[in-house]
Amino acid sequence: MIRHYRQFVDQRRTHRPSEEYREPSDSEWQDFRDHFSLRKVALGTCDRPYGTPCQHEHACIRCPMLRLDLAQEPRLLEIEVNTRQRLGEAQRMQWLGEVAGLQESLRHIADKKQQAQRLRAQTGEGEDGVTSLG
Repeated sequence: MIRHYRQFVDQRRTHRPSEEYREPSDSEWQDFRDHFSLRKVALGTCDRPYGTPCQHEHACIRCPMLRLDLAQEPRLLEIEVNTRQRLGEAQRMQWLGEVAGLQESLRHIADKKQQAQRLRAQTGEGEDGVTSLG
């Protein structure tokens, strides 16, 4: 499989312009490094590929590219409480656009909570963050 993959890559390279395989400039390297240092966000890490813009305008809670850090789950729960409070206010004030947006955010928060449960199950951590001995 590895041999076939390498053959595939070598064959693809023969069809690509040679200037694509030049050494990157210092500013290109810096831009590449900056991309990865800027991926760390409050709830975890953004897995957005290099060179792609943030489609969610940094509303990470709604983004499928957010890889949740289990240590930040309490922050996620605080965001949920705050969002529910804001939803209550928006409903009382009849800010229907705000209601719709906050309800959408709550759906994504629920998804992130499920992601946290799956991550805990994969890592063998309990809800208190302690790794099981079993």
